[in-house]
Amino acid sequence: MSPASITAIIVTYNSQAVIGPCVEALEAQGVATLVVDNASRDQTRTIARDKGATVLASETNLGFGVANNRGAEAATTDWLLFINPDAMVQDHAIERFLEAVETYPHAGLFGPRIYEEDGSYFFQPRSILSTYLKSKHSGKIVPSGDACVPALSGACMLIRRELFHTLGGFDPNIFLFFEDDDLCRRVVDQGYPILYVHEAVVIHLRGKSSTPNLKTAFLMRACQAWSRAYISRKYGLAYRPATILLVNGVKYLVALVTLNAKRRARYGGTWAGTWRGMLGQPSPR
Repeated sequence: MSPASITAIIVTYNSQAVIGPCVEALEAQGVATLVVDNASRDQTRTIARDKGATVLASETNLGFGVANNRGAEAATTDWLLFINPDAMVQDHAIERFLEAVETYPHAGLFGPRIYEEDGSYFFQPRSILSTYLKSKHSGKIVPSGDACVPALSGACMLIRRELFHTLGGFDPNIFLFFEDDDLCRRVVDQGYPILYVHEAVVIHLRGKSSTPNLKTAFLMRACQAWSRAYISRKYGLAYRPATILLVNGVKYLVALVTLNAKRRARYGGTWAGTWRGMLGQPSPR
């Protein structure tokens, strides 16, 4: 295997501040980049093309999962690397991934060691969908080397294209949030291990994939709340929407009285997404 066997798929939405370094880092390690742009209104597409990426432009916001699925359909390589635009592969990360693929050929999904912008180490020990872990301590030991894990962060994950298509790709009903948890659960349900690759390092500038504003903050919270309701139904998880509506409704009213616009966007978004999810309506977008 070589880096040429991998296509990096990057979904963007007003990501001009971060897409350049993301594409540059991948191209420098020999990985072709395919940007699926969700109707950005800034210079994301131009910057991506200038850095060497192929750009699939959508005139509507398809959401994270559907846009990634579109990229996967366009890719022809054996492997797909789904990576956020605010994530940057570090030196030799792709080489370490390729070594892991050779060493652990039965694994279905591979993820890197992730560091945040401030240098802190991010490790996702489990998922709300890793219900097969019976002990409350399961998955909470931070590995010091390669290890099988119950779930990976969607900020960066490597998967065989054939397996991804066999699984049906990302759930197209999910606009944003928990689509990575859902994919991990389906990989495990098919009997494939999920592998954490300790020496493949990625820096993730969390929350900088798009330009922040109050409208975006509301939408992000609404999508997260809706997706929580959706996957709870899909997998039969315990879920109490009435409690969520009550708590966030009170917090929203407090934010309204105190003129706190940021809190109003957060709690209002959570309330709206929970309400739509409880009624079985489509995800906000």
